[in-house]
Amino acid sequence: MFAARRSATSTRQLLRTQRRWGSHAAHEPVNEGFGRSFYVTVGSMASAYILYRISKSNEESGSPSWISGLIAKLTPDQEVFEQRNAIHTAIMEKAASDRHLLGSQGPPEAYSLRQTEMMNSGSPYNVSPGSQADLSHVVAHYNRKNQELEEARVARMKDGKVVSLYD
Repeated sequence: MFAARRSATSTRQLLRTQRRWGSHAAHEPVNEGFGRSFYVTVGSMASAYILYRISKSNEESGSPSWISGLIAKLTPDQEVFEQRNAIHTAIMEKAASDRHLLGSQGPPEAYSLRQTEMMNSGSPYNVSPGSQADLSHVVAHYNRKNQELEEARVARMKDGKVVSLYD
């Protein structure tokens, strides 16, 4: 029952809108032009055809057309292209040799260690016996070097020539 009432109201509204919009069914004739794009298209086709015929008539008479003359005037000489090609070839050969040179290099053999703790920073597992070297002389060298740097820093502080906090 309720569904029938709902559908009756929607049908009534539909008929009402059809009557309202249906009353203006007879339209008056309107004069519509072709529009600007039609005239631009036709004009460009006509001008292209005329330009083609003019250039053809000049070529048939033996003299080159003004378009060909303009292109010839703006095109650089063959010597300029040869110079550009030679420079480009030399640059590309140099780049290829550099690439081959740098590509054939392996990883660095040694790394600079900035702290003594970095010497034993590897994994303690899977180390074959006898592969560990005695590094006590290396540790002594870096301790001596750090001590000299510290003494130089303290001497600069006594003289009052401290440039920065970390110097």
